Amino acid sequence: MLLEQLTELLDHREVTVQPIIDLNQAHSVNGYEHPTLVKHRTLLRMLGDVFPHSTNTGYRRLDDDHPTPYVPPDRGGPPGQTGDHNDGPLTRTHHRVKTHKPGYDVCQLGLGVYRWATPHGLARLVTTTEHAGSS
Repeated sequence: MLLEQLTELLDHREVTVQPIIDLNQAHSVNGYEHPTLVKHRTLLRMLGDVFPHSTNTGYRRLDDDHPTPYVPPDRGGPPGQTGDHNDGPLTRTHHRVKTHKPGYDVCQLGLGVYRWATPHGLARLVTTTEHAGSS
């Protein structure tokens, strides 16, 4: 398509061209903070909060949590701990529940797959399409 045709098709609107993001690949960094690229990739994959039965979708104020706790390198932590493979966006309330309420546990089983355990012994599988499954 020619630039002139594209300009006419879009009615002279401002457009931002961004690179294609392959969500089947993982990206990681050696720091604690989740960089914007990792946050963006996780939200594109998960569409919002990964707490079981959460209805918070989109980019509304989410904390990027490490499902597997981060261990600083000077305490023996491995490189590349922060990335798609260890990122679970949570609302502030859900982040506090996971962090401070005994018995809540999450394990990221793969890109876009989280297994939650509750203090009551129930398990929930959270994926891009399901917030279901108890065991």
